[in-house]
Amino acid sequence: MPTPRHRRAPSARRRTVTLSSVLAGAVAAALTAFLVTAPNAGASDRAQPQAETAADTGPSAYAPAIRQKAIQAIAEDLGISRTQAEARLAQLDSRTRTAAVVQSTLGARTAGTWISKSDGALMVGVTDQQTADAVAAAGGTPKMVRRSMGDLRKVQSQLDATSSIPGTSWAIDPASNSVTVQVSDSAAADPRADAWLRKLDGYGDSVRVQRTGAEYTTQAFFGGQAILNAQGSGRCSSAFNATDGQSAFVITAGHCTDAVQSWTDGQGEFIGQSDVVEFPGNDFGTIAVDDPASLDPQPAVVNQNQAQPITGDELVPVGSTVCKTGSTTGTTCGAVQAYDTTVVYPEGQVRGLTQTDVCTQPGDSGGSLFAGDQAQGLVSGGTNGACETPGFTSFFQPIDEVLEATGLQLLTQ
Repeated sequence: MPTPRHRRAPSARRRTVTLSSVLAGAVAAALTAFLVTAPNAGASDRAQPQAETAADTGPSAYAPAIRQKAIQAIAEDLGISRTQAEARLAQLDSRTRTAAVVQSTLGARTAGTWISKSDGALMVGVTDQQTADAVAAAGGTPKMVRRSMGDLRKVQSQLDATSSIPGTSWAIDPASNSVTVQVSDSAAADPRADAWLRKLDGYGDSVRVQRTGAEYTTQAFFGGQAILNAQGSGRCSSAFNATDGQSAFVITAGHCTDAVQSWTDGQGEFIGQSDVVEFPGNDFGTIAVDDPASLDPQPAVVNQNQAQPITGDELVPVGSTVCKTGSTTGTTCGAVQAYDTTVVYPEGQVRGLTQTDVCTQPGDSGGSLFAGDQAQGLVSGGTNGACETPGFTSFFQPIDEVLEATGLQLLTQ
């Protein structure tokens, strides 16, 4: 893991910070209005769109326009009506709360959680009847499996240590109680591939290998809009605004801050210098805001001038609906397919990523991933090709790891 520039010591206990508490501090005037996650940076993005706060808070609390995209994504993914999809989305809050209770009380005794595609139930893998009873008492649906989460993580760690072939990825799939490995056509043609695949055969049914025509790449930046290279060409997207209690920061992808030192917004206004760089190994970075009073960070992401408030960073289960906003493709929605995914990009291996089928394209790098008003992560990379490509996959750096590593706190409403 590379050493980040000017990395701050992690806080003893990660937390989010409300906008009201920031306003009470020394940088009160600095943190009130800039929406850094605009899909197309321009004059309309600096017009300070009015936030339309959802009725409730949680993973289903989307602003109206984004909510419709989330419902459409569920309907298309599951082949159900929009009315049924809306009911599924409404279930996500309670399913997420139950998953958090199960994780906090049972922890390593479970073998993962996921949302059932057939009926929307919260499924929990278990290896013994006592844990199954505890899951049922908490409101989850237990499923007896052969391998514990510890068993699966051991397999994944062994794969992390043995493969460096670009175009491969692997993640724990709790629904199948196995580690799923994806191998692209170019990876299969690599001289090292045959020997590696033979090693995978030795894991039996604890590893499932899938061939894919997709090639993986970081969602590289290029000349355009949004967060721009102040000293040349290049564009990325920003994820969320954050603070260390005194200064303001923009969170984005590490492969962006690794490549670009100085940043401006779509109007040419200077944002600041790259501060933290974590890539490869992880994929996150921060930009130290030079003049918060002028830039005015706000605790929200924006889609077509409609603000989506951010109130926390509660993680949703596998199978949940999530949306992302980036400077190339705007706001798109899909489902979480896996957590703790390892991807081998041409630049190197990145571990611990969230895998989804959400559409991302070059220039979306660093863009925000969220479930309702809950921050989830930021764009790292994905399939090199159109979003309509069969088996399209995208990868996101989880936001909780960023906050823990940097000691930053999200700006939240």
